[in-house]
Amino acid sequence: MKTRIFSPLFASLVLVAVLTAGTGCVTFAAPPVVSNVTASQRAGTKLVDITYSLSDADGDLQNVQVEVSGDAGLTYTIPATALSGHVGPGVAPGTGRSIVWNAGVDWNGQYVPLGKIRVTAFDGTTPVPPAGMVLIPAGNFQMGDNLDDLTVAMPVHNVNVSGFFMDRFEVSKELWQNVQAWGVGQGYSISGGSFKAPGHPVYGVTWYDAVKWCNARSQKEGRTPVYYTDTAQTLIYKTTNADITNAMVKWTADGYRLPTEAEWEKAARGGALGLRYPWGNAITGSQANYAGSGDAFENTGQPLTTPVGYYNGSQLPAGVDMANGYGLYDMAGNVWEWCWDSYGSTYYGSSPSTDPQGPPPGASRVFRGGSWNGIANYARVAYRDNTTPGGAGNSVGFRSVRR
Repeated sequence: MKTRIFSPLFASLVLVAVLTAGTGCVTFAAPPVVSNVTASQRAGTKLVDITYSLSDADGDLQNVQVEVSGDAGLTYTIPATALSGHVGPGVAPGTGRSIVWNAGVDWNGQYVPLGKIRVTAFDGTTPVPPAGMVLIPAGNFQMGDNLDDLTVAMPVHNVNVSGFFMDRFEVSKELWQNVQAWGVGQGYSISGGSFKAPGHPVYGVTWYDAVKWCNARSQKEGRTPVYYTDTAQTLIYKTTNADITNAMVKWTADGYRLPTEAEWEKAARGGALGLRYPWGNAITGSQANYAGSGDAFENTGQPLTTPVGYYNGSQLPAGVDMANGYGLYDMAGNVWEWCWDSYGSTYYGSSPSTDPQGPPPGASRVFRGGSWNGIANYARVAYRDNTTPGGAGNSVGFRSVRR
């Protein structure tokens, strides 16, 4: 009888933070950091050896968890319970932490050609990030840059952002349709939304519909909606196209919303400082989807989107995992992403230093991140663009955030 051995697995890194009490919202202290993750199948066995380093500024004991993916990191659904070593509660920070996973117990006889392992650490006081989301820790960051005279991103200024969770991927066809169908059944008017194929990001979404979709997602999950059509915040924004103001936003609600422009840029930078792109100062087609990037979807008929999370190491040709320091994908390229803020060139450099929410509604709203039909320069983390909130081009999508 031929024995099937679990395929080799590849390592990934995830940053997770500590939860502390905040004023009016959730805030997060310095996060523990998991780094130097390796994973390899022990020759001739069904045992997988995992090593990693763990640091924490507070020195707290950590609860270490292991997740296993069979699709190169798009989902983590393979059971992983037969674990021993530096795993579970009470793990002290240090280098050379090791875990042995007995894949023969959890996944015997299965074969996965694109396996991947994720190691995360929690200090016991922070909630596990919601499924499909990552934690963006609170703190200061440098917004904008002085590189190459990018005037739309000047002046550079320091901004303090409260902690929040953000979708790991751009909103996909499946997620959009699931929430949209539920919302329409509950009296929402959410139209639009087009797709190249399953697994690709939604595009052709107006700012208005993105906002209403966020409210529908909130109510679908039993959360408090964020957007209203009155300043008393009693009339949930479900229909029409309304240019709602900051006062109509319940910022402390636990529901979904669009990121502010400051939140989006902090998340895109992934904890790095002063770089053009989330990973460095240069870009190639093996790192992001932009006009002429040469990815495998470049000649497949417009729109030339790639699947969400495509640049996870299994792209064609195979490359490295392009998740940024917070574990986010496609913060550069693929589709532009709507932000909450109205566009304002003067507001940008004179905005509040803590959690800026954008100027009063104007003629346009901000979108960020570049797209499949934009030049590489548009994919820079500091690049800013805008269009009317009723615009719904074939290169504009979004992702949501929540407290």
